[in-house]
Amino acid sequence: MAINNGMVVHFRVNCEFVFQGWSTTADETGLFFFGCLIVMFYCMLHMNLYTVKLILPKNLIVDISWYLVYAMSGIMVMQLIMTMNGWVNVAVVLGCTIGYSIQESWSQIYEKENQAPPGGCEFCN
Repeated sequence: MAINNGMVVHFRVNCEFVFQGWSTTADETGLFFFGCLIVMFYCMLHMNLYTVKLILPKNLIVDISWYLVYAMSGIMVMQLIMTMNGWVNVAVVLGCTIGYSIQESWSQIYEKENQAPPGGCEFCN
């Protein structure tokens, strides 16, 4: 009898969302669905952290703090993927996709607002 120790993605309601205390059982379908919605919104927030960096003041302490928050958020998204639950993975992909789309549109608006007018401006020098 061969034992398979490989990782398998499963599509069940039984899930531990990152921590043991954040778990659902087979009879908690509504709670699991709610957890997947929270995962999706968290991933949308994670993808929009770059937009927050554009708004923050530019100094070393703020940059280091932002990077630490972004790194910890990335680790949390990785932990969500590693639940090996297919529905949670779908929620992560949807949240990151929607969040990326929002972040790209906000970044383009921010860059257009901060560009110099064509031909330069008379007060730039």
